Amino acid sequence: VIPMILEGFRDLAAEAKVSINGGQTVVNPWMIIGGVATSVCAKDEFIMPNKAVAGDKIVLTKPIGTQVAVNLHQWMTLETPSWNIAKELITPEAVVKGYNDATISMTTLNLAAAR
Repeated sequence: VIPMILEGFRDLAAEAKVSINGGQTVVNPWMIIGGVATSVCAKDEFIMPNKAVAGDKIVLTKPIGTQVAVNLHQWMTLETPSWNIAKELITPEAVVKGYNDATISMTTLNLAAAR
């Protein structure tokens, strides 16, 4: 299975026209694969957070709230004390929809948004 996952990772990198450089190996009881995107640009091509002003545009390549959706789903599934608080504010159906939407977002190449 691992070779197929790595092949998919390489295929998406090729589709995005990016290279994969380096790597890291960590021993875990579960399988993890991921990547970090970096870019090279001139100082006048980006705005540092402490230099932002009202009216500057923010470009998001993924929706805000994916981690919240994952946390809520986990709390609900495990019936944690946090879920006991959250269930007063959101329905289980909305949690499942948010989790499914977040999963699709996190497993979809965001090439169009990055451009």
